[in-house]
Amino acid sequence: MGSSEVLVDFPQVSAQLSANDSSPESVNGVTARARDSSESPLLYYCGCAEIANPKNEHAITSIINQLCSEATFMASSVAVPKNCQESVRLFDQQSCLVGSFPVSRIVYCKKSVCPDRCFLAFTFLASTDEDVDPCYQCHVLSSPDQAVVDTVMSDFAYVFAQSDTAALKRSNGPLDNCPSTSCSPLSFTFEAQLSIKEKDDKGNLCTSPQEKCCFKLRRSREKLVTFVVSQMSGPRSLVVEKCFGLLLAAGRNVKSADMQLLDVQSMQANQAGQYVIEALWDPCLPPFEVLNTETPRETRVFMTVATDVLFANVPEPLRFSICCRVRVFDENERFWNMKSKPVGERYQLEIQEVPTTSDDAVCEFGVVRFDADNRNLSSMRRSSKGILVNLVAPPDENESDSDEPLLSGSGEVSSECSELVLANWDVCLSKWSDNLDKRPKEIVNLIRNGIPDQLRGDVWQLLAGCHEVPQLSKNYYSLLEKDCPNEQVILRDIHRTFPAHEYFKQSGGVGQEALYKISKAYAIYDVEVGYCQGLSFLAASLLLHMPEERAFTVLVRIMFHYGLRDLFKQGFETLHLRFFQLERLMRDYLPTLSAHFDKLHIETHMFASQWFLTLFTAKFPLSMVFHIIDLFLSEGMNTIFHIALALLKASEQDLLTQDFEGALKYFRVALPRKYKTESTAKELIQCAVQFRISHKRVTKYEEEFIEMRQQEAESQNPLERYQRDNLKLKEEVLRLQRENDDLACELVTSKVHLRNDLDAAEENIESLTSQLERTGRLCKDLQEENRNLLHESEHVKETCRRELLKQEADNKRDRIIIEDYKQMCAELSAKLECLQKKFDEERKRFMEIAEECENCSPRIEECRPAPEEVQRPDGAPEFGIFGSNHCFADQIDQINRLELELAQAKLQLVECECRNQDLMHQLNQCHACHEQKSTWISKTINSIKEAARNPTAPNSKKDVNLTTLWWMQLLFLNFNEPSCRLAQLAELVCQSCAEKWRWPNEQSMFAQFESKTALAVCTMLPPA
Repeated sequence: MGSSEVLVDFPQVSAQLSANDSSPESVNGVTARARDSSESPLLYYCGCAEIANPKNEHAITSIINQLCSEATFMASSVAVPKNCQESVRLFDQQSCLVGSFPVSRIVYCKKSVCPDRCFLAFTFLASTDEDVDPCYQCHVLSSPDQAVVDTVMSDFAYVFAQSDTAALKRSNGPLDNCPSTSCSPLSFTFEAQLSIKEKDDKGNLCTSPQEKCCFKLRRSREKLVTFVVSQMSGPRSLVVEKCFGLLLAAGRNVKSADMQLLDVQSMQANQAGQYVIEALWDPCLPPFEVLNTETPRETRVFMTVATDVLFANVPEPLRFSICCRVRVFDENERFWNMKSKPVGERYQLEIQEVPTTSDDAVCEFGVVRFDADNRNLSSMRRSSKGILVNLVAPPDENESDSDEPLLSGSGEVSSECSELVLANWDVCLSKWSDNLDKRPKEIVNLIRNGIPDQLRGDVWQLLAGCHEVPQLSKNYYSLLEKDCPNEQVILRDIHRTFPAHEYFKQSGGVGQEALYKISKAYAIYDVEVGYCQGLSFLAASLLLHMPEERAFTVLVRIMFHYGLRDLFKQGFETLHLRFFQLERLMRDYLPTLSAHFDKLHIETHMFASQWFLTLFTAKFPLSMVFHIIDLFLSEGMNTIFHIALALLKASEQDLLTQDFEGALKYFRVALPRKYKTESTAKELIQCAVQFRISHKRVTKYEEEFIEMRQQEAESQNPLERYQRDNLKLKEEVLRLQRENDDLACELVTSKVHLRNDLDAAEENIESLTSQLERTGRLCKDLQEENRNLLHESEHVKETCRRELLKQEADNKRDRIIIEDYKQMCAELSAKLECLQKKFDEERKRFMEIAEECENCSPRIEECRPAPEEVQRPDGAPEFGIFGSNHCFADQIDQINRLELELAQAKLQLVECECRNQDLMHQLNQCHACHEQKSTWISKTINSIKEAARNPTAPNSKKDVNLTTLWWMQLLFLNFNEPSCRLAQLAELVCQSCAEKWRWPNEQSMFAQFESKTALAVCTMLPPA
């Protein structure tokens, strides 16, 4: 019948729902929700039938289907008692008793949910005669409102919970009344159970799945830890007097000091006699960093949860601890709906009465032994002896990679291809490029052998006919600028799309960004379908072979031209048609497997929905996925039937040995792993190509499906159809009302935001207007200043040009004078050497004459002065009669005085320059604003002004002239000394000696040199 079913055994129902604090709403034992008005009853009695096995859910389902097809429903109400010793009573519309069923003889219960109705069936022991085989009956109730059936189920659970509690009280009594002795210890068995719930995306708590006692947790999600302590056996009931909270830590054999106390939400005993502790766990806290870090694929970590419980009359608290394995996933990971049972640990407790001296004292018991049945997970009381904490769990021999589904996007695609194949493709593509509207005939055989990976992007575009719609690529980027209502769904889906591929692995990377853009663009482009979950897998496969705008074009062509979008329309009606066609094809080509699936109640949608909606891209390796897309683009939708039948045929023997859960797990885990290698994928594709499926038969099945739907619509009860339509319309009205309220709230919020934005914009306009006025005034001032600076700049340039011309003229004149000075000094130096040589010869000859004369010789000796050191400037020639020169010493003193005066004058000049620099600094500070606006102009002007006022060049020229003048004067003095000394010598000797030494010519020569030197010195003097 295609219904989703929930199977419940009554003891299990009482255990699951007994945690509800509030008792069912009942009046005089009759369910208030079920006792509706007689005009429109919400609960119907469908009838009963005999059943051999009261716990056989398949038989119960068959009875429900049979009674539902008869359509003989009787409006009724049910009364569930509060006491388990009473009976469940069934009343008709006139409140007349129809049937009574003792609670103690109800065996099994099952709820079945259909699209338009919910059924509740319970099996009942009709015969209690021991000599006769027991006879069981199955009674069926139904209601169009699922909440009514849930309420009745809650009432049944409540009464059975009362039954369990009463049975426990009958078997156990207070511990004080236990007739024990000091030599006979009492043994008790306890069971501790651990379960974990974590918050989902909507903030609701959902049970964390398990696999082989290993919890699957998501990081950074707040969790609710539930720890249940139950007494399984014992002579009496031990009452929990106090609990010291719930402790949790990473690792096993953890010391007490290393465990962290959780935030306890509740600690109380439930109606079943269990003590339940619930605590919130925030894994983001630093002590739980290990349990909040994503674990590698083959790694598990240990986690220990413990609680200290104090029982009445037992003075020592007992620690119940459970050590389990944990695997931490990403916070956005999605898990399959797997059955999750609490992780348990059994403890054995032996206590013995402690003798007391007083008769009135309360009986107390000491703990003899308390440990866990599992020796590997011993009591936490014994873990404080320095044992190292074990964080990482060793790999389990029974656990392997095969227990985990194959991640989408896994597998490697070979890019190797023979030259012959590439040559054949080259010829075919060249022929195709000449006429894009006509496919070459040989392209079909080439595609069946697989398109080379380096050519897939171009061939896919040709197969999809992208050349026919070139405007799609142009409109792609304009679509991205629009708002998309499905952005949150898209962002959630892209994180689980091809997580095994490097291109899409990084969160927020280039691959995920491109995938988000394509999904958003298609959702905006196709308004009717929008974004559909699973569409991202197909888009990711296209992105691996072409740019995003071309991948968007191919995606649109696949959805529209190949009819893939029809699967998502009209309530997935076309998808159900494909399931029907595949089911009929399985009966034709795989009858044994089809019969096995019928026996297991495995329907086609349970394993083939992703095959049709994602084109096998969600779970299978990439090498197989790409080859399937090759065939799909070439041959159309029928390719899915070929691939599906090939998969089922290749796995038929394995599936025939599986039960219901095993078969579904095989489709989810084992089947994709069979084709991880490229060779196995090619074998499957060849098997699919060789499958001969009659397209006429597929069309016939489509017609049968349409006819069947029409018959179902005609055979439906008009009243039920109207009620169902009314419910749908009510849901639609509620949805539209909620949407209207949301839009109204959004409108008000938008108006408030717009008002605030408008006020802020007006304030901004005012501030910008005032700023514009200030800027305009400043601009006018700057323009005026700019004109002044330009005028001043022209004036400075003219002054600079005039000063430069003047300096060039002066430098030219100075260079000419210096050249003349150099030439004159050279000539004078040469003449000076010549005169020096002649002077030495004359002096020598004079001394020889004077020494020969007796009269002159004494005078010469008397007049010879003592030798003394006379300091002269470097390079100055030495003259004198006997190596001394008093006249020259006087000239040196005069030069020293002149140098001292020159130094003083220079010092005064430096002081003046310092004062001038201070004034210039003050002037520069006054013109700081001018320097900011036109820095280069100001620097140019200042440099030119300083160059005009700087006396360095004239002073240097003056120094050069003075130095040259000093040397010329010194040469004049040196040239003048020989004539003076010769005259002095003539006065010292006698007349006869003087006649012998003739010197008038030399004297005239010295006189002539003296006149020339004087003329040169006068020429070198600077002008007044």
